[in-house]
Amino acid sequence: MHLWPVLYFYSGIKDFTAEDSGCFVRYDELAGGIKGDTGIDGLKIDFNAGVRIEVPAGDWHVKVTDDDSGQVFFDDDVSEQVLISMEQYFIRWHIEIAQAGTMVFSHIYDVTGQTVCFVLEGNVLGDIIMLLPYIRAFVRKWKCRGVLLDKPAFREIVANYYPELTMTKEFPEDAYAAYHIGAFQTPPFLLPDDSRSLSVSYIGRELLGLHKAAAEVIYQPTKTRAIQEPYVCIAVQASGARKCWLYPQGWEQVVTYLKQRGYRVICIDRERVTYTDGMTIEMPAGAEDMSGAYTLMDRINMLAYAEFFIGLSSGLSWLANATGCPVVMVSGITLPHSEFDTPYRVQNRQVCHGCYNDLRVDWREVKCPYHKGTERELECAKKITPQMVIRTIERLLQDKR
Repeated sequence: MHLWPVLYFYSGIKDFTAEDSGCFVRYDELAGGIKGDTGIDGLKIDFNAGVRIEVPAGDWHVKVTDDDSGQVFFDDDVSEQVLISMEQYFIRWHIEIAQAGTMVFSHIYDVTGQTVCFVLEGNVLGDIIMLLPYIRAFVRKWKCRGVLLDKPAFREIVANYYPELTMTKEFPEDAYAAYHIGAFQTPPFLLPDDSRSLSVSYIGRELLGLHKAAAEVIYQPTKTRAIQEPYVCIAVQASGARKCWLYPQGWEQVVTYLKQRGYRVICIDRERVTYTDGMTIEMPAGAEDMSGAYTLMDRINMLAYAEFFIGLSSGLSWLANATGCPVVMVSGITLPHSEFDTPYRVQNRQVCHGCYNDLRVDWREVKCPYHKGTERELECAKKITPQMVIRTIERLLQDKR
C-alpha cells in the first residue's frame, strides 16, 4: 500500500511488545494511502491512523512533537520511509520537516472544517452508547464534518439522535483525521490509560482530547406506546455468566414481586437462554418473553415507556438509561465508576466485588480471578439477595411518587 517501508514510533512511555501491535497494521490498511498533500513533491501527511508521514528519497529531517506539551515523539533523519505513530488517540501533533538543514514544512494539527472519520470498534453496545456523545462533542467543538464508518445496527440511532454525523460504507477519501472509538484496555497506544481505571466520562475525553463531560443525549421514542398497562423491562443476560445475577431463583422472586405490584414484566434479552462459563442463564419463569433479534430502535421504543428497567452491567442497561428510563442495575463484577450514574445500583459490598476494575488481573481469561475453584467463586454475583433488589425497587417507586 505504501511506497516505502513503515517505521512505527511512539512516546517510549513503556516497552513495546508484540501483543501491543495487533491493531496498528489493520488501522493503517483501513485508512489506505496517505492523503494529505504538503505541496512538496513526494511528501505527504495525514492523521488517519495516528500521524502518518510519507517521506521520499532525500536529505530529510523529521521532528514530531505534541504541540500542547512539547514532548518529542520522533526526531531523526529520514529517507524513503513512512512514519506512523503508535499513539492513536487525540494528540495535537506538530510536524516540522527540514531538507538539507533548511526548514521546508511545518504543520500543527487543526481539524477545523475538515472531514474526520470515526470507527466504532467492536460490538459492545454499552461502550458505543457511552462514546457517541463524545463524537458529537468533538464535531461541535472543531466544527468539522463527522463521518462514522458504517455500523448497521446503529444506523437508526445515528439518524434519529446524531444529525451532526453521517454514516458511510467506505473510508472517506478526504479524511484529514480518523479515530478508533472504544473502551480500550491496552494503554498507552489506543488510550493513554486503561479504560477500567477511568470513570466513564473520562474515556471519551481521553480518546478525543475533550476537557469536560459530553452533554447527555436522550433517545426519544419514535413510535407511540404499544403496551397500555404499566410494565417493567428486564434483561438477565450479559457477556458471560460472571456479569449475571446468580442468586438461586433471584430473578423469579423479583418477577413474582413485580407482578404482585400490578406490573407486566417483559424480558427483552436477545437470547432467551444462554450457556456461558459452564452455566445456563435463562429467562425467569413468569416473565413475558420478548427476546429475539429486535432492532435497537424497537428496544428504545419499548424502554422509553417502561416504568423502569432491571438489568446488569451490560448494553441494555446503557440503552435504557439513554431513553431516560430509570435503571435498577445489579452488578458484582464492576465498580460504580464503570457505568453511568444511577441511584438504583444493587451491589453487595460486604463480599468480594469489582474485579473488572483491578488492573492486576485479566478478568477476561479467568472466570473468577480471586476465588476460582473455591466456595467463594463468583460470590459477588451469588450474594446479591432478592431482598436487596426488591428494596431498591421500593426506593425507586417511592422516588417516583
